Amino acid sequence: MQETDSPPSISDPTLHQLAHPENGDSSPLRTLCADLHAKIEAFLQEDVKTEILKSVQSQCRHSLSIISEALEKYPLTSLSLSYNGGKDCLLLLLLYLSLLSTHPHLPPSLPAILIPPAHPFPTVDAFIQKTSSHYHLSLSRYTAPSPSGMKAAFASYLAHNPSIQAIFVGTRRTDPHGGELKPFEMTDRGWPSFMRVHPVLEWRYSEVWAFLRWMGVEYCELYERGFTSLGGTNDTVPNPRLSLEGAEGRYWPAWMLEDEGEERAGRIGGGG
Repeated sequence: MQETDSPPSISDPTLHQLAHPENGDSSPLRTLCADLHAKIEAFLQEDVKTEILKSVQSQCRHSLSIISEALEKYPLTSLSLSYNGGKDCLLLLLLYLSLLSTHPHLPPSLPAILIPPAHPFPTVDAFIQKTSSHYHLSLSRYTAPSPSGMKAAFASYLAHNPSIQAIFVGTRRTDPHGGELKPFEMTDRGWPSFMRVHPVLEWRYSEVWAFLRWMGVEYCELYERGFTSLGGTNDTVPNPRLSLEGAEGRYWPAWMLEDEGEERAGRIGGGG
């Protein structure tokens, strides 16, 4: 890759007017959801010219149908979201919020769970804190240094939130253990019991970035430093495939990765 003064853009974000809820509810969460709904609906109606954005439109519709199905199957009070500040979780969160714009009974904030890596990046922690506030998440944080600890974390979360029956998860098909997942799948035997909902399973790496950049939303700044998959400080480095030739320690941003199969090239030991 050759460094340029202004890297190419997939599509310039379009400005949209803030949508005002028709039911008179002007709570911060309602207004946010209405704004996101207006932006995403405008995107879906747009006559886009590139194949990548056409595929993103198709992926959006498919994901929204899965989220809609979850909202039909479960009361909003029984739904939660797994949120770790990564690109896939952010994509899922935006789509989820957009569908809540007309929900008749929105709470002040939405339940969510975070189980961070044992050695989290301070930058990621700061981004999670900022976006949890911005997107009105009531985020419960649990420490799970091992797989057994993760089981215990979910058990504790469900014990403290007994109404939760299903949790949205931002897993994609190419993620570790994502190959055989279905959009709706109960947890495995031996795990705390809840329905896992996977609305973004079929999204490709490039599609995630095309959507986030079209939306013009803030994402974790580590992605601008060449990180393409976020884990902990002990197992994650900038993706070597994005290294700037002749500029040691400098990297192209994550969205410029051309080979999607190299998304986890910066994960030491091939971690998720």
